[in-house]
Amino acid sequence: MGLPTPVPLRDGKSTIPKDELLFWVENNINTKKNIIKIRDAFLWTKGDVERHRVDVFEQYFPEGEGEFCWTNRIGERSWFLHYHKAEKTITDRTVGRYVEDKKGVF
Repeated sequence: MGLPTPVPLRDGKSTIPKDELLFWVENNINTKKNIIKIRDAFLWTKGDVERHRVDVFEQYFPEGEGEFCWTNRIGERSWFLHYHKAEKTITDRTVGRYVEDKKGVF
């Protein structure tokens, strides 16, 4: 089973070309999971570089539930990518999640 076709978040927005995005996904993401949707959200462009957020949804079966109880989740599967139109390359610019320090006054 191959990967699903990437879909844009909003109609009429530019997307990373399908072949290049799927090549990046296959080389950088564990595709052994049951991936059911790839969403490409165009954010903004500056010069020749487009910024995109790419979300990969997987089918997830909660523990202890039957085979008919499944849900979709993104989890840790969201990336901030730069697409260089002239060079046709994708650069991962994702930073780690911000965790607030809970060492308060008290």
